[in-house]
Amino acid sequence: MTNKTKHVFKVSYDTSKTKDHTIDAELLGNAIIKMSSVLKNADKFLNGEDSTLDLDVQANSEGSFVVEFVTWLAANNINVLSVLGFAGVTAGAKTILDTLKELKSRPIKHVVQIDKNNAKLVLEDGSEISATPEVSKLIVNKPFRQDLQTVVKAPLDGAGNAKLIIKDENDKEISTFVESELQHFEAPKTYMIEEVKEEITKVELHFVKVNFYGPTGWTAQLINGDTISIKMRDENFLARINENKKLSKGDLFVVEIKTITTFKSGKSPSVLRELTKVLRHRAAKDSKMIPDDE
Repeated sequence: MTNKTKHVFKVSYDTSKTKDHTIDAELLGNAIIKMSSVLKNADKFLNGEDSTLDLDVQANSEGSFVVEFVTWLAANNINVLSVLGFAGVTAGAKTILDTLKELKSRPIKHVVQIDKNNAKLVLEDGSEISATPEVSKLIVNKPFRQDLQTVVKAPLDGAGNAKLIIKDENDKEISTFVESELQHFEAPKTYMIEEVKEEITKVELHFVKVNFYGPTGWTAQLINGDTISIKMRDENFLARINENKKLSKGDLFVVEIKTITTFKSGKSPSVLRELTKVLRHRAAKDSKMIPDDE
């Protein structure tokens, strides 16, 4: 366990049946096995296939049935416990468990990765939930969700006054989930989720094909010779060319392009490019459509 740090957390399965400090052996055994799977698979997902995580189980304490997990994590890796919700996080940070509670079993339409630190879940009802890229990708990972269900929900199914409590090494509560919230940890029956990646870049291009009256029908050539289809989303630029009704052939523009790549299971990615803003018109001063000081 060289170069690994010790982290301890506890999972309390609190029900009317566990007050005498007992729990169904098969349910507990499956939960412990799947906890190992949840942690180790999530660790590899976050830190790469070469990452390793060690997990031990210690004797539980009196009262509700408490399982104490001792993990050994690589010191410089992403802390998988913090991502999942089995360790404390900074104010405002959302874990897997927090996000599932907010999701409330609503179907996810697609995942949008905004940048390296931010993503969002777009739901079938049109609402959105912010998340980190790590959390958003794990939430739509079918094997992970099935294992997590076995860990946090299955041991409490059918029990009265069920409550799941996550604690730290000193028995300080990290999070608590009551009976009505536990249903939201059930894995979805179907997974038809798209992943959407958005990237904004600044490029130089010539317009090859234009439409003076709307956002579609635009084609541009990049300075490396590649030709791309784009949607024109800069309404101010549209208004200018709609008034002038001309663009000089060969004029060079500096623009912002948003590239939206959609990934669907079993299909090739689809790419949509939107020109969000024309930044500069490289032309003679009296021909510029975009003033340099704009």
